[in-house]
Amino acid sequence: MKRLVVILGFALGSCNTEDPFDGGDCFIPEIAVNLTINMNLPEYFNLQNLGEFVSFETAGNRGVYVIHNYDDLFYAVERTCTYKSDDECSRVVLDNDILQLRCGEFTDDTTFVECCASTYDFNSARLTGPTICNLKTYRVNRSGNMLVVSN
Repeated sequence: MKRLVVILGFALGSCNTEDPFDGGDCFIPEIAVNLTINMNLPEYFNLQNLGEFVSFETAGNRGVYVIHNYDDLFYAVERTCTYKSDDECSRVVLDNDILQLRCGEFTDDTTFVECCASTYDFNSARLTGPTICNLKTYRVNRSGNMLVVSN
């Protein structure tokens, strides 16, 4: 019984009591997303390979990445950072060098300009930085070489 009390005490003590909506964190406006992707077409053919992605600049709020992750699952991830999402620079980019999504932008092929220092993995999970939320995701349904991304 003492072990249960100690375990519960640690669990309750480690809960994050911050309000995720304080300061604009975690709020991403709901915008309809409906993409149909034929991976047999040349512009999407690379999605058949693990670790590849395609960016849709006009979908979602600030764009959507469709990623074929190394777990062989497809993820559709909003490019709006969940930390102070109203800030002009609050946009995530995929960094192939560190295999993460980072809040900021590349000004050329090699220079990265950080916005809030938040990082996320390819399936949208928060890794580091001031954000307390994962990136917004969209549903991905696969039928053969066709992907349908929606919310």
